[in-house]
Amino acid sequence: MKKLLLLVAVAISLGIAGLYWLDHQRQVREQQQEMTAHLITRCVNQGLLSLFVLQNNDWAQQPKLLEAETRRLKQQTRALPDAILVGESFADWQAALDVCDRLTENSNRQHKTIFRPLADMAKKDIWALDTAKSEPFQERRKKAIYRSKIAAEAADLYMQELEIDVKHWLDVSRISPEARALADQQLHEFIFQKYRKGRFSKPRVLQYLERQEAFYQLLTDNTKGFTLRGGSLFFYNKALHRKVDDLNRSLMHGESDFFANWRQIVVQ
Repeated sequence: MKKLLLLVAVAISLGIAGLYWLDHQRQVREQQQEMTAHLITRCVNQGLLSLFVLQNNDWAQQPKLLEAETRRLKQQTRALPDAILVGESFADWQAALDVCDRLTENSNRQHKTIFRPLADMAKKDIWALDTAKSEPFQERRKKAIYRSKIAAEAADLYMQELEIDVKHWLDVSRISPEARALADQQLHEFIFQKYRKGRFSKPRVLQYLERQEAFYQLLTDNTKGFTLRGGSLFFYNKALHRKVDDLNRSLMHGESDFFANWRQIVVQ
């Protein structure tokens, strides 16, 4: 009888210990899932904070900010693991690090697509009238305008493309379904409900670029129809003069709006 009671007591003790162990394992899994989701969310947020720095920049004053911000974003995301991870690394964590690296790379690539052409558009030398007859400068202008059109498309779709990229890299990752579901929930709450597309107007940006292109193409096609005197254009043909003046007036009125648009890609 005593042996039976002893066996029952041992079984009960083992059962209680097992329950404690199972509860501990559950808590560990929940903590790991929380850290995994938090890392992904913070990583996406860092990319958006980098965008805000870039879209608020005066590119005429700080044309090299893009390179500095690219490095800074990499440093910021590399510092996240030490700030978030508690305890030893685990499988979901390693997979989340890979996702974060991919998202950071994508953010920097997207920012380069958008803001490198904008830095070119802010350079005064390629738009100077004394280069109006220069073929090398005309090629630079064409490249700047072409790349700016691509940049406008990327800026217009920024939040939409970001959401697609995040979903893609989570779907193809080795992150567990439970951690992925929690990441989706946090991303929705803290990113995609917090940030939204701004008042960036692709049509107005493209209209300005088309006028800029038409203005310099008109001068390039009529190099014998004008000359430069005292920093101003002097025309031999009144019709050409009128066309150039109309385009130039539109450009002068639209320049501030053009650059202001790039400050409104994403808002909170």
